Amino acid sequence: MSGRSPSSAVLARRRGLLSGCAASALAAIVVGGPTPIFAAPPSEAGVIAERPPVMVTQRQPHHAVRMLGALQERIAHGDEAAVPLQQAVVVEIAQELSTFPPEVWTSVRNREALVKFALSGGDPTLLQLVLSRKFFAESELAIAQAALAYAEGKRSVTLRLLDKVDVYDLPPSLAGHIALVKAIVVANTDLARVVRLCDDARLLSPGTLVEETALRLAIEATITQGDQAKFEAIALRYFRRFPRSPFLSAVVRPVANAISEGGYSERPDGARWVHAVVQYLDPNKLVMFYSALAEAGLRSSRLATAIHAARMAQKYARKGSVDEAWALAHEGSALVIGSDRKLGLARLAAAQSIGGNASVQELIDAARSVAMLIEQPPPILPATEAALAASPAPAETTPTRAGLPIEKPAVAPAPAGGTAPTRVASSDPTPTPAPSSAGGTPAAVHALARIAHVDKLLKDIDE
Repeated sequence: MSGRSPSSAVLARRRGLLSGCAASALAAIVVGGPTPIFAAPPSEAGVIAERPPVMVTQRQPHHAVRMLGALQERIAHGDEAAVPLQQAVVVEIAQELSTFPPEVWTSVRNREALVKFALSGGDPTLLQLVLSRKFFAESELAIAQAALAYAEGKRSVTLRLLDKVDVYDLPPSLAGHIALVKAIVVANTDLARVVRLCDDARLLSPGTLVEETALRLAIEATITQGDQAKFEAIALRYFRRFPRSPFLSAVVRPVANAISEGGYSERPDGARWVHAVVQYLDPNKLVMFYSALAEAGLRSSRLATAIHAARMAQKYARKGSVDEAWALAHEGSALVIGSDRKLGLARLAAAQSIGGNASVQELIDAARSVAMLIEQPPPILPATEAALAASPAPAETTPTRAGLPIEKPAVAPAPAGGTAPTRVASSDPTPTPAPSSAGGTPAAVHALARIAHVDKLLKDIDE
C-alpha cells in the first residue's frame, strides 16, 4: 500500500458520500419508514422526501370503550383524580355509543366492546337493542346475554349463561372481565372456585383494574377459607402490584384482622411476612395499615400486636394529627389492660391532649374505665349474696367411666361476711369455688363482667 496521502479530489468525494448517507438516514427517521441508505445520489443528499399521506381512521365504538379501560387502569395504579371522573366518562361513552349508525355493530370488535362496556358498569340499554336486532353471532350470544343479565343484577341468570363459557377461548379484550364476573357471581357459594377464577382473571388482564379487583376478591375468599398459604401469596401480590390503589383501604382491614388473629407479629416468620407486605406502602398508607392492625390486635386481645402496631403508626403519623392521637389511644389501651397501667394512662393523656374525633375519645374513656376497675374493683354487695342463696345454681353433670352421667351438686354461695364458700355434702372431695357477682345494680354487674374479662386477658398474657 502506498504511503501517499489521498488527493483533495478523493477527500471531497468521500465527504460527499458520507453526507449523502447521513441525509438518507435522517430521511428514514423523519418519514418513519425504511429507506435505502443509497436511495438518493450525493448530489440530491439533503433533500427529504415528502411525508406519505396519513390514513384517517373513522372513530369506532371500540375506540370510545378503550378510553374507559385506560381510565380504569390509571385508577388501579393510584390516580385518585381519575376516580371521580369515571362515572362522568361512563355517561359520555354511553351517549356517544348511541350516536353510531347500526351498521357499526356488524364489526366483531365493536360488539365485544359493547359487552365489555356493560360489564364495566355502563348502561346496558344499547346492548339490549343490539341483541334484539340479532347482530350477535350464535357463538357470542351466551356472553352478550350474560353481560346484559349481570348489568341488570340477575346473578343467577348470569352464572347459568357463563357456565357454558371457557374464558380461555375468548378474545383477550374480554377474557379477564368474564373470569372476574364469574368469580363475583359465585362468591357466596363456592370459595375454592372463586379463588381459581380470580387467578384466571388476573392472569388474563394483568396490570388492569380487573387484576386489582380479582386480587381483592381472592384475599377475602382465602381468609374465609382459612387457606393461610394462598392468603399470604395473594395479599403480598396485591401490596406489591397495587400499593397506591384508592381501594387499598378495603384490603387493609381484613388483612390486618387476619394478621392479628393469626399472631403474625408475635412470631419471627410472621413478622418477616408482615414486613414484606408493608415495604411497598408510602408513609400515609403505613399509618393506615398500622392503625388498623393496632385496632385488630386490641379487639382480638393480641396486646403485643396492638402495642407494636400502635408505636409503628406513631412513627409515621404526622405530629399533632388525629392519626397520632388514635395510635396513642390504642397503645395506651393495650398497656392499661396489660402490665404497665401507669405508662398506659400516660399514653391516654397524651392522646387526649392532641384531641381527635369521637372514636378516639370513646376509646380513651373506655380504657380509663378499665384501668379504674382493675385498680379499685367494686365491693361485693350483700343483697347479691342473699339473692344467690335463694336461687342455687343448677347442677352440672359429668360422665363416669361407664358412660353414665353423675350429677355434681351445686356450690353453696358465700355468706355476706365474705368467708370461703362451702360445698353441699357430696362424695366428690374436690372443692369448687363459687363465682362472685355484683347482683343488684346493672352497673355493678357490668363492672364485674369487665373485671372478669380483664383477668382473662392478664392470664393469657402471663401464659
